[in-house]
Amino acid sequence: MTTWWNDHNNRGHDPLTVEAVALLEDVEAAFRAQDPPSWPFPEDGARDEDYSVCADPRKFRMIIHRCLAWAQILEERGWATVVRERTGEEDWRITLTPRRPGALPVHLQGAAWIFDNGRAPMVEVAVADPPHPIADIPSCACDACDSGSDVLIEDLDKEIFSVVDGSFLIRTDGEHTATASSFGGGGWTSVDGTRTIDTQGAPWAENWSPRTPISLDPADLPPWPPPGFDDLPEDWPADPTR
Repeated sequence: MTTWWNDHNNRGHDPLTVEAVALLEDVEAAFRAQDPPSWPFPEDGARDEDYSVCADPRKFRMIIHRCLAWAQILEERGWATVVRERTGEEDWRITLTPRRPGALPVHLQGAAWIFDNGRAPMVEVAVADPPHPIADIPSCACDACDSGSDVLIEDLDKEIFSVVDGSFLIRTDGEHTATASSFGGGGWTSVDGTRTIDTQGAPWAENWSPRTPISLDPADLPPWPPPGFDDLPEDWPADPTR
């Protein structure tokens, strides 16, 4: 079985450390022990009738299993205290609080996409206190947007791992918010560096070397608009850093 971290390391650029791979392998083993649903990337393209419908909403419960696996391993390693709350099948919350000072907590809030034939579980991921939302996984559960279970695993793993690794950055300046990890970034950042506040937690483990998040400095951002992209929507800003 090929995992996203094996694919990442096989590319040879900025590989994950042995310690990082061991952590992810432990999470994978705890996940597989729950016998979660899995399905491949759809080979056929999306059809018009695939939007707003989901043939099997229940399969997305695998994202709950992945959250539980992360909680189990971080607790077993003694890196975090874990609070699990549940008020319904999709109404649940897992709070992962690191034991090391200066590390950022992770909040996993259960929710669901609603379809005529059922509810597709999802997780809302937030970081720090107060919680800063960073991802909804899956971001959509309709058949047209389905990319297979491996993509959902990779998306969730990269968010949680980056916080645990100490390489997740939140930049705010009062009006704009951007986030970055070693795997990428998103949101808006300001050109006025004197106003920015960076929040980056420490690694959750002792003697752990964190990866480096991508730069959010305006000078390091790609040109805007990108070459060949001349027809901008009317409501897009002239400068994405403002």
